[in-house]
Amino acid sequence: MDYALFSALLNNLLSVDVTDATDMDISLEAFEKKYCFSIRMQPMFTQDALHYLLSSSKGEMIYELIDQLGICMSFFTFDNRYYLIGPYVKEKYSELKTETVLARNDESSSKSLAFKLYYTAFPIVYTEQITSVVNKCIISFSPAESEYSYRRLTGFIQNVSEEDDRTELSEKNYSEIYRRYDQEKQFLSMIRNGDTKNVMSAFEKLSGPESLSDFSKETLNYYASGYGLAILKALSRKAAEESGLSVITIDEITQKYTQLSSATKRPELQTRYLIEMIVELTKAVRNHKLSLDRFSAPIQRVLEYISLHFGDHISNEDLASAASMSVSHLARLFKKETGVTMTEYAASMRCKKAAGLLKKTNLPIQEISSYVGYSDNNYFVKVFRKNYNMTPTEFRKNA
Repeated sequence: MDYALFSALLNNLLSVDVTDATDMDISLEAFEKKYCFSIRMQPMFTQDALHYLLSSSKGEMIYELIDQLGICMSFFTFDNRYYLIGPYVKEKYSELKTETVLARNDESSSKSLAFKLYYTAFPIVYTEQITSVVNKCIISFSPAESEYSYRRLTGFIQNVSEEDDRTELSEKNYSEIYRRYDQEKQFLSMIRNGDTKNVMSAFEKLSGPESLSDFSKETLNYYASGYGLAILKALSRKAAEESGLSVITIDEITQKYTQLSSATKRPELQTRYLIEMIVELTKAVRNHKLSLDRFSAPIQRVLEYISLHFGDHISNEDLASAASMSVSHLARLFKKETGVTMTEYAASMRCKKAAGLLKKTNLPIQEISSYVGYSDNNYFVKVFRKNYNMTPTEFRKNA
């Protein structure tokens, strides 16, 4: 049997990584290193745990693991070989769910963005797809083989119906292509300027007078194709970058919608995700211009550093390194441009995040305090009171 062909067929049909883990010592070590985000929160994604699970697995069974972060993986044995499918996810990213899980595991808020990038890098795939494709491939290679059963080992599955994969293609209209190129220049300038008011009207012109819910077939096919989406997404990213928006923010936004788009072949949904990405990018550019454009480049870098790391201990030396200047010089410049000290600014960001969690979750105040960077809960209460004129408990009651 051609085992490499079998793995490649699974990979192509599912668009999910497939690992031949028969040589466990090598393959499982590489798997853990590549895919395990947190050993403490994902103990079953470690080399030792997977070695035990694979060795204990039974034939004619597809096992699925789902950890508390929502990351999934399936495995099975076939022809005396072990196969891992994944990781993959079953639903779109939820910031609130992530923050709740991280806080309950006593993890810093600084891991939130890193996890978001980790989570949205995986495709959205449903259990029915996994079991159906695996069984069909097995029968294709071994017609006498019995159908494999499914067994979930841990976690929860949200019931989601699969989307219709059928697409309808029509002939290209080349005049539409020329018109699009003329309109794209105006459209991209809207992104660069953060023009949230007019960016969608500019996008409408790319598709003619029709409303966004009723694109012309020519334009719809162009933007729903892999090439069209990739081109427009790349142009939008570049326009946002030219505005001065952080590339980290740009990647965070675009990767999220790339994941959603890859989960469907329906052109109207792919176009809708593209529209949502464009709107979010433009809003981010506008917010950047409103909040950061008035600051010098070194202070912008410091503000971005604080935004990314406010859940950790931030030293003045760290900030000075980000700004490429001495601590004393940075302290004077920061106070001059922002009106507050670096410590006061970091505290306000931490309290703002804490206030949001106090409103939206029932997490204990101690866990929220630790999540936003305060190991001393009493000190957190003191800082929060200074920023909001009330304690976290009072704030939650009044929310």
